[in-house]
Amino acid sequence: MTIKIRQRTSSSGKTHWQADIHVTLPNGKLLRERRMAQGRSKAAAMRWAKAREAHLLRYGKKTRERDEDKPPKLIDFVEQFRRDYLIANRLRPSTIQSWNSVLSQHLLPVLGDLRLNEIGPREVQLLKQRPLAASTTNFVLAKLGAMLRQANEWGIIAQVPKITSVKQVSSTPDYFSFADYERLIQVADDPLTRVIVLLGGDAGLRCGEIIALRWCNVFPDRNRIHVSENDVRGHVGPPKGGRDRWVPMTKQLRAELESLDRQSERVLWRGDGEPMSHSAVTFRLHKALKRAGIKKTGPHTLRHTFCSHLAMRGVSAVKIQRLAGHAKLATTQIYMHLAPSSLDDAIEALGR
Repeated sequence: MTIKIRQRTSSSGKTHWQADIHVTLPNGKLLRERRMAQGRSKAAAMRWAKAREAHLLRYGKKTRERDEDKPPKLIDFVEQFRRDYLIANRLRPSTIQSWNSVLSQHLLPVLGDLRLNEIGPREVQLLKQRPLAASTTNFVLAKLGAMLRQANEWGIIAQVPKITSVKQVSSTPDYFSFADYERLIQVADDPLTRVIVLLGGDAGLRCGEIIALRWCNVFPDRNRIHVSENDVRGHVGPPKGGRDRWVPMTKQLRAELESLDRQSERVLWRGDGEPMSHSAVTFRLHKALKRAGIKKTGPHTLRHTFCSHLAMRGVSAVKIQRLAGHAKLATTQIYMHLAPSSLDDAIEALGR
């Protein structure tokens, strides 16, 4: 099987790309097709030719290609992808919700009416030009690449375009200083808010892990919390990364937990005994931040504070990784620039 792409000029002076395709059918018959290729660039014409080659191998040569023989539009492929990939592989509900958000807000509005084999470098560039944060753009591009690779694996398209990410400037996460964190605990005027602050800042739990924490996973006699569940928009599953962990309690966190009434299966409850939501946790934190005179931020800043304070007190990256439940050590390393004298000691050793 060979494909050759040549540029041709018509009698009117217009140029186009011509594809010369040679294939051997499953029955051994040799088939050659020479026709004008779609696409303005040679690379686009080659993508079209490879898709045409795959079609010829599957269906043989027909005088006219029917619409049902062409790759589907992205908007039509989405349902198949959800059913045969997201649901069939039993991805977590939070992961499926993330996919749905990317599809509805970013991919379908821009590329929904294009067939899968029409999505190439130019279309990828359209996604990069949208006024989004670099991290968001790269997340969307990663999802698009995953969809197209799956379509290629299923034999729907012959080739996956090269998708490169945009440059992303690394930034250090926000965290509360020691003084701000202590003031935040002091102004929290009710036990539930103090527990929320301490579970995030003294134990490093994510907001979903705070919401999902059950009394059966709090062990005062062992001075440990077993972090084994995560609540994302009402769906309870394993923590991010799929791994549970044990976290020691500080004296202050243990005292606050022991002072709470166990009115519900979970540690955090609403007035009617139902679990607290993410928005309710955020609302309580914002009220405390306002009283403390600290700028408004989300619950995840408490987790950043936990990791940052440990690094500033000289705790090793490996220990912080285990306590925070980071899947990769590289995630923990973003806090290690705060470690005391880490670079000073190195320069002093060089001087000696």
